[in-house]
Amino acid sequence: MKIEFKTDSTLDEQEIEVEIKAAQKSEAVNNLISYLHKFGKKRYDLLPIKVEDCIVTIKRTEIIKVEIQATDITFYTTGNIIKTTGRLYQVLEKLGDSFIQVSKHGIININFLESIEVGFSGNMIALLKNNLKADVSRLYLPALKRELGL
Repeated sequence: MKIEFKTDSTLDEQEIEVEIKAAQKSEAVNNLISYLHKFGKKRYDLLPIKVEDCIVTIKRTEIIKVEIQATDITFYTTGNIIKTTGRLYQVLEKLGDSFIQVSKHGIININFLESIEVGFSGNMIALLKNNLKADVSRLYLPALKRELGL
């Protein structure tokens, strides 16, 4: 990656213009654009979750995995299991860089990943802290390997 800085006197003092050049739009380009959109926004370690008649907050650093069945979302943390409703892609957007989707119904926190093994059906299984497991589908395996640097 080549990074270059140029001054531009036509811009206001607080204004920054970013130009991204590549041979073609790729996943890396999309990730960079997404990162730049998030840059400078307030980001708290707490994730608010609406459950029944109240809102609870959990620390992002304590979330081990998130699973969905229909519209029921379950957050597995280091100390609790919290259930709510929603969409998995919306949760993934709120979680941040340490989290990666490993199947249509699951997200894991890379920091809690202990190993990846072959399951009975040929799919991979992510073994996580607190004796938790998550299915890793073939579709999401290449992205997980890239995230791990393999």
